[in-house]
Amino acid sequence: MLNFEEVKGCLKQRFPIMMVDRVIEMEPSKSIKALKNVTGNEIHFMGHFPDYAIVPGVFIIEAIAQSASILFSSSTGKGMDQGELMVLGSVGDMRFLAPVLPGYTMIMEVNIIKMVEEAAIVEGVAMVDGNVVAKGKLTFARKKI
Repeated sequence: MLNFEEVKGCLKQRFPIMMVDRVIEMEPSKSIKALKNVTGNEIHFMGHFPDYAIVPGVFIIEAIAQSASILFSSSTGKGMDQGELMVLGSVGDMRFLAPVLPGYTMIMEVNIIKMVEEAAIVEGVAMVDGNVVAKGKLTFARKKI
C-alpha cells in the first residue's frame, strides 16, 4: 500500500531509526499492518549483541510506534506539519515473547483503541512468521515543538 519512499513522507524519523519499510494494509482511523525487514547491517547490532545479534526491545516498540504514527497522520492529517509530531506518551503491558534476529521480516499490526485529534491509545503486535514476538499498548499525544 505504501512503499519505502511514501513511508518516509509519513514519518519524521530517518536513518538509523527508520523502523518501517513498507505499509501492507491500512484502514484509516482503525488499523495498519506494516513491515520491517531486519538486516544484519543495522547499526544497533554493533552493541546488541556483537556475538549474537538481537533487535533491542525498544526498537520493536519503535517499529510499532512508527506504524501507529503513519496510521494517525493518514487518518487525521495531523502530526506532519512543520513544528509538530506525534510523541510516545506511555508503553503499557508490553510483552516480549521471542527474539527478533537479522534475516527476519517483522510485521507490525496496530489497532486504534481510542483516538481524538490530540491523542491516541493503540494496541500493537509485532510478529515474525505468524508468531507474536511482542505485544502491548501505547499512548501518543500530538506535540507542537
